[in-house]
Formats: sequence, structure tokens, C-alpha cells
Amino acid sequence: MTTAVQTPAFAEGIQYFGELLPGFDTHGKTPVIAAGQTGIADANDPAAAFQTLLYADALRYLTLQICASKASGHPGGFASQAEVYASLVMLGHKNILTEVGHHAPGFYSAMFLDRSLEAMGIETVQQLRDKFREKDGLIGHLSGFI
Repeated sequence: MTTAVQTPAFAEGIQYFGELLPGFDTHGKTPVIAAGQTGIADANDPAAAFQTLLYADALRYLTLQICASKASGHPGGFASQAEVYASLVMLGHKNILTEVGHHAPGFYSAMFLDRSLEAMGIETVQQLRDKFREKDGLIGHLSGFI
């Protein structure tokens, strides 16, 4: 028996979907960051650890999607520290310094996940991919803009 899953609107533009990870039914169904909160309540909660790893996977996947969209960019630098970034976000930190050059694909992926790019009209993965490395969108190195 096949179960139909409705894809949320923000996921438009994602090219590949996999199976749910083992443990998702237990640790992934309920958000560990409660409505109105900015971070997890209990760092020792197994669901918090599971969802932090999901966040890191989402960062890596979006970073690769952005680079693939223009056959350009450096996914490695940001992707190699995705768990650190995800952990900081899940603990409630949002103002995390990075540089927009080589880390641009990851930086914009993180901004997409925290919904900051909605102010620019970027609400779907496809829009994120379309706007990457565009003069009126999400530039990479500032020197490329100049």
C-alpha cells in the first residue's frame, strides 16, 4: 500500500525526496521548538538531537541544490560545519557570522530555512535556486556584483 504525502508549498523545486529516516515517527513528528519560542527547551531531549541532525541535512541538501542550480558555488565550506550551525540555531541563536563569498550557498540556505528570505519574496526552493547568483537576488562574492 502506498501512502500519498502532500508536499508543502515551500518544497517546490526540490529535485529528490527520500524515504523518512528511521526514528522520524518517534522524534520528528512534533517540533522541538515550541510555537513562540526561539530555541529548544531541553538539550537532552532525543527528539532535539534528531531534529538538529535533520536541520543539518536540510542545510547540506539546500546548499547542493543552490550550487547545482547555476553549476556554480562552493558547497564544501559551509556543508562541513552544518551540524555546528544547526546546533546553534536549535539553541536559539540566529545572528551567526559567516562570509557571503564561499559560504554564500550555505548562508542563503540557512536564511531560507529560518524564513528570512521571505522578505525578498523567496518562499520556495525553486525561487531560492532561481535567485542565487543573480544581480537582483542572492549574489555570491561582492566582487561579482561590482
